[in-house]
Amino acid sequence: MTRILLMETGSFKVIGGAAKETYALYKRLTRDSYHIDLLGAYKKIDSNAVTVDVGSAMERDYDIVWMNSIRDVPIADRYRRSHSKSKFIFVDRGNIISNFIGEGIKALHPKSVARRLLANSLRGWLDCYVAISIEQLPAARSFFSSRTAIKYIPIAPHEEYRVLRMHKAFSGGISVSRLDERQKRISFMIKGIVRLRHLYPEIGNKRVLKIVGTGVDDGRYKSLAQSLGVSKNISFEGFKTGDELIRQYNDAGFFVSTSIWESFGRSLLEAMACGLPALINNDINTVVSEKPKRSLVRNGLNGMIYDSCDIDDFAKKFHMLYSNERLRRKMSSNALSFISGFSFSKVVRDYEKLLDSMA
Repeated sequence: MTRILLMETGSFKVIGGAAKETYALYKRLTRDSYHIDLLGAYKKIDSNAVTVDVGSAMERDYDIVWMNSIRDVPIADRYRRSHSKSKFIFVDRGNIISNFIGEGIKALHPKSVARRLLANSLRGWLDCYVAISIEQLPAARSFFSSRTAIKYIPIAPHEEYRVLRMHKAFSGGISVSRLDERQKRISFMIKGIVRLRHLYPEIGNKRVLKIVGTGVDDGRYKSLAQSLGVSKNISFEGFKTGDELIRQYNDAGFFVSTSIWESFGRSLLEAMACGLPALINNDINTVVSEKPKRSLVRNGLNGMIYDSCDIDDFAKKFHMLYSNERLRRKMSSNALSFISGFSFSKVVRDYEKLLDSMA
């Protein structure tokens, strides 16, 4: 039996898509030939989850230590010093390697320095790096030595995300994300609604945007919407998961993201699986295949792409999706056709092959 330590030791202040994906993989990978211990606050996802603490993990022998966060590295490094036969996998769910490229002055930020030091420590002992997007591969190949195997295993929406037979009561946009300005830039989205009202006065006080999620900037965003006079246009729905989140997707007209970067937008895939077209910017339109070159969103086909710093462009394309039901239906059909090429079962099989090859 292969013994695996599956780590996700991020802050867990908010359960994001990466943590939920790790737990979903755990649920699907649990079988007779694997014994998997969980290290992390998984009980916030599932109160029935059985976890181990760091002290217990250090005393056990694992064939494979699987890291899903850069915060896992210090614990894994400590573990390997007394367990020389273990193999180590790092799944780059946060664009840790490729984000170093072009950081400029941001590279001097204490958190960037810390991440860089942790990533550099992986170079000498990591057995396998897993990229979740095509765009991560060049940086990983340049960063790691030949000692580290590099694999590409994309993410996919879980089968539970689907179109429901229900009446849509809302034709506006839905944002589903951690409320953290450093990455998600929700302030741009809120200011975009201000611009929307200016360009299209008929919007008035109609609710046009639902923001689902919670995080460190929750209060800041609510105050911003209030101060800019768009609190009636935007509803803050809080954290949603499971069937409740699926219903939220299904009740919306389209998906919206204003993130500065995404390694691979899980919520975008979930939204497409629920039949939503998307409004995103150029910076996060992840490449999903090189030959032929294909990105998550094709402008005018399964969604709209706005220029990342152009608030007028955002507002105009938001209005185009909000006001044109016929366009939304066409793009919805295309979104469903596109997302049919993603299979969570295949992702599970790819991880099984990887784990079996390393055991």
